[in-house]
Amino acid sequence: MTDLFLVPATDSRARGNFERTVRQRVPLSDLDGLSPAALKVARSRRNDLAAWGTKPGKKDINVSTWLAMDYGDWVLFYFDGLFPVCARVLVREHSPTVADRLWGEENGQTWEYMYLLDGVRQVDVPRLAALRKLGYRSGFYPRGFTRVDRDLEGRYGSVGQVLEELAGVGHDFHSVIDAVSVDDEVATALAVDHLDQMSEKALLESLSSFIASKPPAVRREIVKRFKRNLKLVRRLKRLYEGRCQVCDFTFEKGKGGRYCEAAHIRPISLREADLDIRDNLVILCPNHHKMLDHGAMRIEFDPSKKKLFAVIEGRRLAIQNKHIGL
Repeated sequence: MTDLFLVPATDSRARGNFERTVRQRVPLSDLDGLSPAALKVARSRRNDLAAWGTKPGKKDINVSTWLAMDYGDWVLFYFDGLFPVCARVLVREHSPTVADRLWGEENGQTWEYMYLLDGVRQVDVPRLAALRKLGYRSGFYPRGFTRVDRDLEGRYGSVGQVLEELAGVGHDFHSVIDAVSVDDEVATALAVDHLDQMSEKALLESLSSFIASKPPAVRREIVKRFKRNLKLVRRLKRLYEGRCQVCDFTFEKGKGGRYCEAAHIRPISLREADLDIRDNLVILCPNHHKMLDHGAMRIEFDPSKKKLFAVIEGRRLAIQNKHIGL
């Protein structure tokens, strides 16, 4: 059975150690003093090698968790509301001497219960999204070296598979942030739709932590714009039951729910006031969304009849309208 361990690196010193011995890898010369068996493993990996360790903790609380770790297990690092990186365990080794060389000492202890890692991979999944996948409540925060006590293999087939899915969520968050940052309404709609099984609270907390490295003014603007879009888009998708207002097309997504996209009648890229509002949004299938974006279709509203029309190749077709002007 393969296990997953959560590894917080929450203070500045831990973050510095993480950058030096996980992200940047570890020179073999820095590992002199490990057992011959551990050194043999290290040499076999050449440059693709990272190292981490834990202090014994009060009453050796971390030692039992470390002893449960074995070859092929996985670790998932955590800090600042984000799980940024996962890696695979190669070997564990108790070595105060090497740990002191790598990371020094703090309050009379060093991170002597070491483990060597390979397969270091960027995941970048926000806390709440990861907890949902791992089966933890939203109030859980990784505050210590923790072995995940959920049956991940029974639920996902393997720990590697759940990490693959977490990496996909992280990619989707990158897509959301990039799209919102440049006012790309199509890309934003697509990216948000991939995350629509998360609650609004989870999405907003995750977004806030995910863009923590950006300047404060940029963070505020992205969160404000994302929050403004999210509530309205979700409400309209529910109103039309996930179906295109023009052709009624939809399809069932593999993870459940119907697929559709929110589109602006007047493009938000015009940067005019009051474009991202109820009366400027329609729910479309991907084809009609692209037609609207590229000028092959336009949407018109008749206020006297409170009807909505799609104009395609000179034809004026009445389409569903449950929200504009009503």
